[in-house]
Amino acid sequence: MSVDLRAALGEPVSETGDVSHLSRPVRVVAPDTPCADVDEAFRTDPGLSCLAVSPRLTAGDQRWGLVSRGPFLTAMAGRLGYGRAVYGRQPVSVLADWEALVISPRVTLGQAAQRILERDRAARYSEVLVLDDDNGTSCLEVEDVLRCLAAELAHKALTDPLTGLANREHFLRQLDVTRGPLALVYVDVDDFKAINDGFGHSTGDKVLQTVAERLRGAVRPGDLAARLGGDEFALLLRPPVEESDLVSWARGMGQRLLACLTEPVHLGGRVLPGQASVGVAVTAQTPGDPGALLHEADLAMYGAKAAGGSRCAVVDGSASPCTITAHAPDRTELHAALAQGRFVLNFQPICEVLTGQVTSTEALVRWEHPLRGLLAPGAFLSDVVAAGFAAELDAHVLRAALTQQARWRAEFGEGAPRAVNVNLSVPGLLRDDLAHVVLAALDAAGVPPQVLHLELPEIATSAQLNAAASSLAALREAGVAIALDDVGSGAAGLAHLRDLRLDGVKIDRRYVAGMLTDERDAAVVRMLVAMAHGLGAAVTAEGVETSAHLQALRELAEERPGHLVHAQGFALGRPVPAAELNEQWRAAAGAVTPR
Repeated sequence: MSVDLRAALGEPVSETGDVSHLSRPVRVVAPDTPCADVDEAFRTDPGLSCLAVSPRLTAGDQRWGLVSRGPFLTAMAGRLGYGRAVYGRQPVSVLADWEALVISPRVTLGQAAQRILERDRAARYSEVLVLDDDNGTSCLEVEDVLRCLAAELAHKALTDPLTGLANREHFLRQLDVTRGPLALVYVDVDDFKAINDGFGHSTGDKVLQTVAERLRGAVRPGDLAARLGGDEFALLLRPPVEESDLVSWARGMGQRLLACLTEPVHLGGRVLPGQASVGVAVTAQTPGDPGALLHEADLAMYGAKAAGGSRCAVVDGSASPCTITAHAPDRTELHAALAQGRFVLNFQPICEVLTGQVTSTEALVRWEHPLRGLLAPGAFLSDVVAAGFAAELDAHVLRAALTQQARWRAEFGEGAPRAVNVNLSVPGLLRDDLAHVVLAALDAAGVPPQVLHLELPEIATSAQLNAAASSLAALREAGVAIALDDVGSGAAGLAHLRDLRLDGVKIDRRYVAGMLTDERDAAVVRMLVAMAHGLGAAVTAEGVETSAHLQALRELAEERPGHLVHAQGFALGRPVPAAELNEQWRAAAGAVTPR
């Protein structure tokens, strides 16, 4: 567990993440101890919740027994008050639970929770775990295990798995509640694509980790450093100066930060130049629109990058930021981009893990910007939402994706992918005519509703999903599949799984990425697969980057015959234009063909 989680829990947590810190010493009694003696112990010590019963060695039984306070005292009372007369002289072994779960104190929280969930439902939440260790026997409340695991998962949901910094969701939450003067710093690693392409993604990851470590060392207690995604980072700072000195402080801080980030990066025997562009936006008052201030910092960063990179630009909210050249797109520019065909689609294959067959693709939008080049969604979707253009862009992506699906069906016939996945934004989800727009797009493309999988945003609130319930029901009735995207990325996912009728569930990439090295991530993946199975929904693991991850998912699928498990990620194919997929599938000639 992390240091932050220790503070949140208000109790010490082992660096190894095991359960020993949660256990407490427990009295051990022999199997032949009279029940009357145990009864006396419970009645004289109200804080005694359980006793451990040592193995019945004379019977050749190595199992430990457990006597829990509630069930034992109930038995001793008896239905008519004669329990003590019946059991008083009998050995405690007759009332002990000899099926109690016994684990090592060195297992992780995730492993302990997995053992709990594997047991019968009636036993999961009433029993106490007994730990047999060289240092003595101790007990552990199931509630404590699940509470601490939930706290750790909640912490992890707000943490970037690669760098350990806050993630975008955590940063935006903190920004929204921060009051008073503040400074926002936007950092982008210059020429990061060249590093990835030239030295590989593992080297790129190490560069990002180095940048994160430098940013972590640059902030004071109470400030926040975050990775927003890709090679973009942000800092939320509380300026320690008066209003009149704010801009001067920001410039000095930006230059110090730039000096830190532009130091060479030493990776083994390789030395890479440190390159980053920094944008700073400051305000002397609580911002009326925190997102707008972050956008100003983003624009300042682009201005620094446009001026040649490895520079810092500062804006104070009233003056124009230095070296600024970029601007936020408005509806007019977005409509023009749409009319000019600048919003284009890439498609990423989704494969069934046991057969390797491409069963679907996900349509992912890109913007061919005339000045900034091909932009990934993270670079413009927030601006699209802010401009009130999200629902229109959703409709464009839907029509384009279904048109492409129709082309694949025409060319590949039965060999075409069975479906195409299309994401809905929250504004797109909430439009009153959602069902009409979707069904009209299907009709225009000439494809049946069954070829469309609509992915709902996990960030949608229950109220928003309730507002869209009738539209979603109409679409499901017509044959459109409904899936929940990025389950695990936020706090609402499990509630949505309970409340929605779903055909598919997509597991957030952070848990898939860590499932080989972190038992807690593996436990979450197993849990979500099991939940999807129980709901009758297919499951897709996002972010499958290596063959080892794919093999782990295959093994998981083999444990649940008849339940579909899919995978999506670089190990199976990157997002590429449809033409490139066409060439791959034609060349494959039946090797890993679409289906």
